[in-house]
Amino acid sequence: MFKRRRISSAAVILVLVFAVAAYAAAITPEQLIQEAKSQVKSVSIHDLKKMVDKGEDIIILDVRDKEEFEKGHIKGAINISRGTLEFLVQNKIPDKKSRIIVY
Repeated sequence: MFKRRRISSAAVILVLVFAVAAYAAAITPEQLIQEAKSQVKSVSIHDLKKMVDKGEDIIILDVRDKEEFEKGHIKGAINISRGTLEFLVQNKIPDKKSRIIVY
């Protein structure tokens, strides 16, 4: 009985894995980019300056490499390079509701 339940559980997991893989394969990289763009608002440098001048509660995130950041950056920006963003963003920006301007 226990062995049969384990086999059934394994079969269900296997079906779910294949279903997820099939769904992922159905989405092209272009579709992923379009979906991401539809959820992200672009901000001009002029709009950013207005936000900063008004003292709006925003986080300016510079995703360039450390060397580029050190050569010059927007005042008050924090640096998390693209290569480490996924690993460090939670520690540097713990509030998931923060308004983040990325450049």
